[in-house]
Amino acid sequence: MESADRALLERKVRKAFQVLVLQRGRNPGVKGWEMKRHLGRDYRKIVEVLSEDVSALGLEVFEVKGADGTDDSSRFLLRFREPPTVSEAETSGIRIDDLAVLAATIAFINSKQGRAARREAEQFLREKFPKWRVEYSLDRYLKRGYLEQDDRTMLHVGWRTRAEVDEKTLMTMILSRAQDAPKK
Repeated sequence: MESADRALLERKVRKAFQVLVLQRGRNPGVKGWEMKRHLGRDYRKIVEVLSEDVSALGLEVFEVKGADGTDDSSRFLLRFREPPTVSEAETSGIRIDDLAVLAATIAFINSKQGRAARREAEQFLREKFPKWRVEYSLDRYLKRGYLEQDDRTMLHVGWRTRAEVDEKTLMTMILSRAQDAPKK
C-alpha cells in the first residue's frame, strides 16, 4: 500500500471514529447511508479497520441490521466488547431499578417467543415494581429504542437492545438465579 493510500485510509478511519463518537439526536450510532455519505462507498472496509483499531481499548464497531435489511438502514455504533460490571453500570446514570425493569421486560418478551402484549407485560412487571415505575420505564425504553411497539400494542425487543444487551447471557443469568432461589 502506498503512503498516499495509507494516509487516506488513516484519515477516513479517524473520520469514521469521529462520526461514531459524536451523537446526533437521541439515538447513538450512525445509519449506513450516513457512513456512506461521510466515508464513501468503501465505508465497510473502513469500519472493519476502525473496529480492529478500537479493539485495544475494549471496544468494537457493532452493526445492527435495519428493519428492511438494507445496508442503508443498518446502524453502526461503538460498544464495549465485554459487558460492564454492576459498579460500571451504576456509573452510567441509569438507576438500578430501571435496569431491573428493562431486564425483566426483555426476559418476559423472550419467554413469549419475542412478542408480548404491553398489557400483559405491565401486569407482570407490577407484581415486582410500582405502577408508576413500570409505565415510566416502558415509555422511556420505547423512546430510546430498547423496546418497540407495533400498532396492535405488541412489544418487541428493540434495535438498541440487540446492539447493547447480550440477551443469551441475560437469560442464562436470570435462569441461574431462579434455580438458586429458595423454594416456597
